[in-house]
Amino acid sequence: MVDIMETAPDIARALFKGDQSAFWKELADNLNPLGPPIKNVATWKRVWFDYKCAVKKKLRDNKASLTATGGGPNRTKLLNELEERVANLTNLRATVEGNSAARFGISRPGNNSIENNPNTDIVPTQNQISSQQQQEPEVLQKQQNGIITGPIGNRSNRKRKNTDAVLQQNKAMLEMMAKLIKLQEETNLAMVECTKQIRILSNVLTKQNNNLNSN
Repeated sequence: MVDIMETAPDIARALFKGDQSAFWKELADNLNPLGPPIKNVATWKRVWFDYKCAVKKKLRDNKASLTATGGGPNRTKLLNELEERVANLTNLRATVEGNSAARFGISRPGNNSIENNPNTDIVPTQNQISSQQQQEPEVLQKQQNGIITGPIGNRSNRKRKNTDAVLQQNKAMLEMMAKLIKLQEETNLAMVECTKQIRILSNVLTKQNNNLNSN
């Protein structure tokens, strides 16, 4: 999931304006074949929101531990590799330090922030939208249409190809298993028929022995 979110940092940071349904549907379509778990779009959004909150809480706890007075043991908890990627992608350290607005160059979000409601898309300021439209109108339009281009698009294509390769491999394994099951069934039928023939032959031999003994 983090790999996919890294292809769309504006959506990951809740700064993207526009219809995101195509992106989240594609994310669910890519992740569900790798499951379980298998989730719908709304649940995958909640997973991303909850994981960001968990990383943010860890950063806040570390900050509180570093600023605590009175000495004592160091209670900071190192972020693992995945948590580091999420923290860098979503700029959580700047958020915890209180300077995320300066980092992004926008005003601080209000009550419509995704931190308060993960199912609500964050709407940037009008100045930011105008600036983006003036600088990169074609890229912005493609992003609004659910098309990611450039290096991000290349990474997305590679990951999609990797996912397709895994799906093809799984399909081939399922086909092989079906053939093995069919072969096993044919073997079982052959064994049943062989057992039947052995019984018939045994009965014939028994009758012949009885006839010889009677003579």
